[in-house]
Amino acid sequence: MSLFLDKIIPLFVYPVGFAVLAGLACLFSFALGRRRKAMVWVTLATLYLWLAATPIVALKLINSLEEQYPIVNIDTLPKADVAIVLGGVTVQAQGSNPYTDLKSGADRILHAARLLKAGKVDRILVSSGRPVSRLDSRSEAEVIAGFLREFGVDDADIVLESESRNTRENAVNSLARMREDGFSSAILVTSALHMPRAAAVFRKAGVTFSPASIDPLSSSIEGRTVFAFLPNSKALDFSTQSIKEWIGMLVYQLRGWA
Repeated sequence: MSLFLDKIIPLFVYPVGFAVLAGLACLFSFALGRRRKAMVWVTLATLYLWLAATPIVALKLINSLEEQYPIVNIDTLPKADVAIVLGGVTVQAQGSNPYTDLKSGADRILHAARLLKAGKVDRILVSSGRPVSRLDSRSEAEVIAGFLREFGVDDADIVLESESRNTRENAVNSLARMREDGFSSAILVTSALHMPRAAAVFRKAGVTFSPASIDPLSSSIEGRTVFAFLPNSKALDFSTQSIKEWIGMLVYQLRGWA
């Protein structure tokens, strides 16, 4: 049931997945001689894809999440014991590429280092396990720790939580690690788009924290010109990411995790 809710259902709700499903329904309807129904499916698929790929719509979806926890200046954040930085932002070296790649949202690694350098936290707790597709690889927490060292963070200031596979486990396992190391307060660092779900889950788990959003998608899309009504691939990607977060929030609420 978990895999069905998390992975299968969203494929038919995301714009591209729905368009494929609608296309198949259209072909099936044509095969049965139901041309009017086939046209309905084509119209639905076209409208959904067009709207999702339109910058003005993508910006509305992004802002519905990112405006809940706006980016704040580090100086305004309270002092805390530890910064909790969440993973899901790297692709480990494989095949012909000997280097780890940084994905969208990797600014959270740098932001955690900023918090430490600014004296806002005493340690950085990195929470992320191994990719499901590569369980023989290093945990992402170890990979992120390597980037933190490159940013000048000392090993003694890095705490690893290497078992989490999702945001709920991030919260539960981070709380356990905080208690183990005697930490009582935290600054939660994750992407602005992900912060509403992460904050709800960490709050439900009982973690005392201040949110520190970073990497806002809204700053990289223009939704206020005539071109905002013309579809493009970036807007489609951002709309899909936003829809994914709203679905994730719904699923977590149904499970009692948020």
